[in-house]
Amino acid sequence: MRNVAGIAIVAILASIGWETAPSAQGKPIRTVKDGVLDQIKLYVEKPPSTVRAIMKPFSGEGVEGDSEETKKMKVDGPGMLAERFALKLKELGPFTDVSSLSSDASPAADALVVEGKFTEMDPGSRTKRYLVGFGAGKSGVSVEGSVTAADGKVLAQFEQRHIGVMGVAGGNSLDKLQSDTRQIGEDLAKFLSAWAKGQKLN
Repeated sequence: MRNVAGIAIVAILASIGWETAPSAQGKPIRTVKDGVLDQIKLYVEKPPSTVRAIMKPFSGEGVEGDSEETKKMKVDGPGMLAERFALKLKELGPFTDVSSLSSDASPAADALVVEGKFTEMDPGSRTKRYLVGFGAGKSGVSVEGSVTAADGKVLAQFEQRHIGVMGVAGGNSLDKLQSDTRQIGEDLAKFLSAWAKGQKLN
């Protein structure tokens, strides 16, 4: 009986335009694949004009793998990503106030907020990279996330992956994960900068 009543209440609230959870963003106005990022979905053609951008820590909780490298990167990766993102974005402009923010803190009203999660932190196999080559044993770091206005409105969604293939004697796996993570931070900065400037994203 309680379930029936609950369903009825939800139906009534929905009928008057009230929703129990944030609604889906709807269809993007444009999707860009294999451009400055692997995939970008734009929900507005250009972000609001501002000099302030914030990155919230990317979560690594859903990443599979129990290697020592992966465990370490789940802890260190979010900070590395945010640090390189901020440095690169300040260099590229037009943003001059770029910082990181704890996940539960409220951003400034005029800020663009970049947040997301790691979906892969795979150290690969140093032995295969050294002995086999040709892409075998490659490491990989992947993220997915969004750019939102301070009020939570989704402006864009993105996916990006970076892989490490070779190196001296196959390359150190932890070094490769760190390098991949920092490179993604730069990639995200390049995307946000180009988008804000109205430049091509493909």
